[in-house]
This record gives sequence, structure tokens and C-alpha cells, in this order.
Amino acid sequence: MGPRHFARRFTAETGTSPARAVERLRVEAAASELESGGAVQTTARHCGFTNPETMRRAFLRLRGMPPSALRRG
Repeated sequence: MGPRHFARRFTAETGTSPARAVERLRVEAAASELESGGAVQTTARHCGFTNPETMRRAFLRLRGMPPSALRRG
């Protein structure tokens, strides 16, 4: 199966693109690590984000809050 066909089939089955699904999984993993006391810089790297700013944007898009909000609670 080629990449384009896979992307089409994945979207048809799940309702989201493969890239969005991966981003959602990364944000969930990062949220868990941050809640356990992980540092933002390290968490971003561990969860596959290019840098903390990319992680912050993904958090804002998917959760409506920055990752630093998880550490305040």
C-alpha cells in the first residue's frame, strides 16, 4: 500500500489524518510526562516534538491551554 492510499484509508476509517493522530498521541504522552513532573524541554524531545514551541502550539490547538498549565495544578 502506498503512502497516499494509506493516508486516504486511515482518514476514511478514523476521521482524522495520520499526522493529526500522531500529534494527538504525542500531546497525550507529553501531558502524562508533564503531570509526573517532567521538564518542558525534556518532555518535548522525549515525545517527538521538534522543540518546546512546537509542543506548546500543539497543546493550544488540541487542549486549549499551554503545557505549562499542567505543571501549575
